[in-house]
Amino acid sequence: MPGRVASANDDRFKADCEKLIGAGKVVVTYTDIVPAEDSSHTIKSLQSMSGKANDAYHSVYGLTHAEPAFRYEINTRWRISPEGQTCMVADVSVKLGFSAMRVYLARELQDSCRKNIVREHELEHVSTWRSHFRIAAKMLEDPLRTAFSQPRYYPSQTQAQADLKPWVEGVLQPFQKQLMNGAAAAQRAIDSPAAYQRVTQRLRTCPPSANGS
Repeated sequence: MPGRVASANDDRFKADCEKLIGAGKVVVTYTDIVPAEDSSHTIKSLQSMSGKANDAYHSVYGLTHAEPAFRYEINTRWRISPEGQTCMVADVSVKLGFSAMRVYLARELQDSCRKNIVREHELEHVSTWRSHFRIAAKMLEDPLRTAFSQPRYYPSQTQAQADLKPWVEGVLQPFQKQLMNGAAAAQRAIDSPAAYQRVTQRLRTCPPSANGS
């Protein structure tokens, strides 16, 4: 926690600091990604990858794997009084996106009808991941600007430097957790029993494949 500046010049120092260095600057950006497609895995393999290897009533024909990325950079601006009192603002750049995203389609999906149906379902997952992060990038800026709007005051620059990372991470981590919880809930909605039933019904409308399935 920032300490109190114990000086008769506190008010003047704070006023000068707020006037000269201003509020922290916040930029939040989203970087899109084009998912790769992989048809090299069997249904059994995808079932294992999905964590449903022991589910005898559920065959996994497709799977979407996303690696969310939540990165940030911090730049600081300071004012230090002759006594060493320090005020600091943080300029924060947050980058949302994905390190990787891959759509897996089971090797057994040899005909275009079944493959396209499963692909469409998996692309719903892709679209939801992307739109969730894109919207989050827009919605995060205002609350983060508010969080970093005021300088913080310390008895010394050493204490300010020690507090910088805990301060910024203490602000960002709840937003990151909220983002991931919301994304996970949206993904679960796509894989609801009703959604699986619709996919199954569509698959049954496909003509028999060459292997009789």
